[in-house]
Amino acid sequence: MNHIADLPFSGDEFFGGEIFNAARALNEGWMIEFDRDSRVRLRGVFYSDLEAWWHVAREAARGSEYHQAALRELCEEERFAIEVHCGPLATTIL
Repeated sequence: MNHIADLPFSGDEFFGGEIFNAARALNEGWMIEFDRDSRVRLRGVFYSDLEAWWHVAREAARGSEYHQAALRELCEEERFAIEVHCGPLATTIL
């Protein structure tokens, strides 16, 4: 599996034009993970995946464009799982 922190474009344009900062995500205790089936998932680093989901969903609901952009990049299955556990996401998923 590849982690975004391991990729050379960390900090460059990503997430549909938003600037993604892997160091910021890691400081908040989460990261974006890519698997070989092209599924993009949100994972906890310092705490559980569920706690990471809650954090990112809560910040997105508060209006954070950074966290909304991260949610938009997740695979459909991951977004569905987050909505099941955390409630409807506060960002339009296109």
